[in-house]
Amino acid sequence: MTTSLVRPAPRARAPRLSIVIPAFNERARLPRTLVQTLQWCDAHAPDSEVIVVDDGSTDETRTIVSTFEAQDHRVWCLANLHKGKGAAVRAGMLQARGNAALFMDADGATPLSEIPKLLRLIEGGSDVVIGSRVLPATGERQVDRSLHRRLMAGCFSGLVSLLAVRGFSDTQCGFKMFRREAIAPIFMLQQLDGFAFDVESLFIARRLRLRIDEVPINWTTQPGSKMNLVTDSLRMMWDLMSLRWSHRHDARRVVLARADAGSNA
Repeated sequence: MTTSLVRPAPRARAPRLSIVIPAFNERARLPRTLVQTLQWCDAHAPDSEVIVVDDGSTDETRTIVSTFEAQDHRVWCLANLHKGKGAAVRAGMLQARGNAALFMDADGATPLSEIPKLLRLIEGGSDVVIGSRVLPATGERQVDRSLHRRLMAGCFSGLVSLLAVRGFSDTQCGFKMFRREAIAPIFMLQQLDGFAFDVESLFIARRLRLRIDEVPINWTTQPGSKMNLVTDSLRMMWDLMSLRWSHRHDARRVVLARADAGSNA
């Protein structure tokens, strides 16, 4: 069950951007990320909201967010039972009130200066925009990933293309933005609680025939990753293999919804 520690008062109009940050035992990395995020918002999108979803942390993560809440009305926290990153992102996205909603990692691996790239595409008509550490880019660019991460990503990308969705260079980058109208259709259907939720959200968006764009971004490995290379990789592979079966009825739901909309037009 998801509960809000401090739910902001309703706004007269939706903020331009919601930033969702899933966090599990992030007392070391989250304060810096929140400070940088609020500084970026001050300069570029003052009416934004920042939603931190505490994934059942056992450290001071929730207390840290509460301190930020008390100092800045744009920050608020959702408290989840510990289920995984997918569950945390889903909870935050379904509570987001912005015209666009970005989810990003608590480690700040992607600089916030990359947000406008995604936001321009959303405001230009895209439904989903995903950051890519692999897609070729023009000009200077920094992507710092260890060799084992690159090897894992390459293997996983092949499985994604085979079992789920094709045409994306980097499904696992924790920097994705969604148009407000696309959030509920995707995340009401999204089921996976673990790291494979990224692929699942794209799988659903493709089934819904939404416009998905991919943009190259800068990214730097940060210490303190919560991912277990063995157990989480095995779980991700299992999730990929079961993805189509889990969503076998989605296509029928979409067809029925479109037929109903057409009959009422």
